[in-house]
Amino acid sequence: MRPVHGVARFVSRYRRGTLAFVVSGLYVLLVIAAHVFAEVGMRQPENQGLSAVMLILVTLPLSWLVMMIPAETIPASAHLLLLTAAGLVQASFLWWLLRGPRVAVPPARER
Repeated sequence: MRPVHGVARFVSRYRRGTLAFVVSGLYVLLVIAAHVFAEVGMRQPENQGLSAVMLILVTLPLSWLVMMIPAETIPASAHLLLLTAAGLVQASFLWWLLRGPRVAVPPARER
Protein backbone atom coordinates (compact mmCIF):
# COMPACT_ATOMS: atom_id res chain seq x y z
CA MET A 1 0.00 0.00 0.00
CA ARG A 2 2.99 2.27 0.48
CA PRO A 3 3.80 2.72 -3.25
CA VAL A 4 0.19 3.74 -3.98
CA HIS A 5 0.39 6.39 -1.27
CA GLY A 6 3.65 7.68 -2.74
CA VAL A 7 2.13 7.95 -6.22
CA ALA A 8 -0.95 9.70 -4.85
CA ARG A 9 1.23 12.20 -3.00
CA PHE A 10 3.33 12.85 -6.12
CA VAL A 11 0.25 13.30 -8.32
CA SER A 12 -1.40 15.67 -5.84
CA ARG A 13 1.49 18.13 -6.15
CA TYR A 14 0.05 19.42 -9.42
CA ARG A 15 -3.22 21.18 -10.13
CA ARG A 16 -4.47 18.58 -12.62
CA GLY A 17 -2.14 15.78 -11.57
CA THR A 18 -4.82 13.12 -11.26
CA LEU A 19 -6.19 13.81 -14.74
CA ALA A 20 -2.70 13.82 -16.23
CA PHE A 21 -1.84 10.55 -14.46
CA VAL A 22 -4.99 8.82 -15.72
CA VAL A 23 -4.63 10.02 -19.32
CA SER A 24 -0.92 9.27 -19.63
CA GLY A 25 -1.34 5.95 -17.81
CA LEU A 26 -4.10 4.84 -20.15
CA TYR A 27 -1.99 5.89 -23.13
CA VAL A 28 0.93 3.81 -21.81
CA LEU A 29 -1.38 0.80 -21.48
CA LEU A 30 -2.62 1.34 -25.04
CA VAL A 31 0.94 1.52 -26.38
CA ILE A 32 1.94 -1.65 -24.50
CA ALA A 33 -1.16 -3.49 -25.74
CA ALA A 34 -0.42 -2.43 -29.32
CA HIS A 35 3.19 -3.59 -28.91
CA VAL A 36 2.07 -7.01 -27.63
CA PHE A 37 -0.42 -7.30 -30.51
CA ALA A 38 2.29 -6.45 -33.04
CA GLU A 39 4.78 -8.89 -31.48
CA VAL A 40 2.25 -11.73 -31.52
CA GLY A 41 1.21 -10.88 -35.07
CA MET A 42 4.79 -10.85 -36.31
CA ARG A 43 5.35 -14.36 -34.97
CA GLN A 44 2.37 -15.88 -36.81
CA PRO A 45 3.26 -18.05 -39.83
CA GLU A 46 0.78 -16.29 -42.15
CA ASN A 47 2.10 -12.84 -41.21
CA GLN A 48 1.91 -10.29 -44.00
CA GLY A 49 3.65 -7.55 -42.05
CA LEU A 50 0.55 -5.52 -41.29
CA SER A 51 0.31 -6.33 -37.59
CA ALA A 52 2.45 -3.32 -36.64
CA VAL A 53 0.10 -0.84 -38.30
CA MET A 54 -1.88 -0.45 -35.08
CA LEU A 55 1.31 0.37 -33.17
CA ILE A 56 2.27 2.90 -35.83
CA LEU A 57 -1.15 4.56 -35.62
CA VAL A 58 -1.15 4.64 -31.82
CA THR A 59 2.27 6.27 -31.65
CA LEU A 60 1.66 8.98 -34.25
CA PRO A 61 3.23 11.59 -34.76
CA LEU A 62 6.59 10.33 -33.44
CA SER A 63 6.20 7.09 -35.37
CA TRP A 64 6.85 9.10 -38.54
CA LEU A 65 10.38 9.74 -37.31
CA VAL A 66 10.91 6.06 -36.52
CA MET A 67 9.55 5.03 -39.92
CA MET A 68 12.21 7.17 -41.63
CA ILE A 69 14.83 4.62 -40.53
CA PRO A 70 15.44 2.25 -43.47
CA ALA A 71 14.05 -1.22 -42.86
CA GLU A 72 17.28 -2.87 -44.01
CA THR A 73 19.43 -1.24 -41.32
CA ILE A 74 17.78 -2.74 -38.22
CA PRO A 75 15.57 -5.79 -37.62
CA ALA A 76 11.80 -5.57 -37.38
CA SER A 77 11.82 -6.21 -33.63
CA ALA A 78 14.04 -3.17 -33.15
CA HIS A 79 11.53 -1.09 -35.10
CA LEU A 80 8.80 -2.30 -32.75
CA LEU A 81 10.89 -1.36 -29.74
CA LEU A 82 11.61 2.08 -31.18
CA LEU A 83 7.91 2.63 -31.86
CA THR A 84 7.09 1.61 -28.30
CA ALA A 85 9.76 3.95 -26.95
CA ALA A 86 8.27 6.75 -29.05
CA GLY A 87 4.89 6.03 -27.47
CA LEU A 88 6.38 6.19 -23.99
CA VAL A 89 8.02 9.52 -24.82
CA GLN A 90 4.64 10.81 -25.95
CA ALA A 91 3.07 9.57 -22.71
CA SER A 92 5.60 11.53 -20.69
CA PHE A 93 4.86 14.57 -22.84
CA LEU A 94 1.14 14.10 -22.12
CA TRP A 95 1.90 13.99 -18.39
CA TRP A 96 3.98 17.16 -18.62
CA LEU A 97 1.39 18.95 -20.74
CA LEU A 98 -1.71 18.04 -18.73
CA ARG A 99 -0.46 18.22 -15.15
CA GLY A 100 -0.60 22.00 -14.90
CA PRO A 101 1.32 24.21 -12.49
CA ARG A 102 2.65 22.94 -9.21
CA VAL A 103 0.43 23.54 -6.18
CA ALA A 104 1.94 25.33 -3.21
CA VAL A 105 2.53 22.72 -0.51
CA PRO A 106 2.62 23.85 3.10
CA PRO A 107 5.83 22.93 4.95
CA ALA A 108 5.79 19.65 6.85
CA ARG A 109 5.17 19.77 10.57
CA GLU A 110 7.96 18.65 12.84
CA ARG A 111 7.19 16.03 15.46
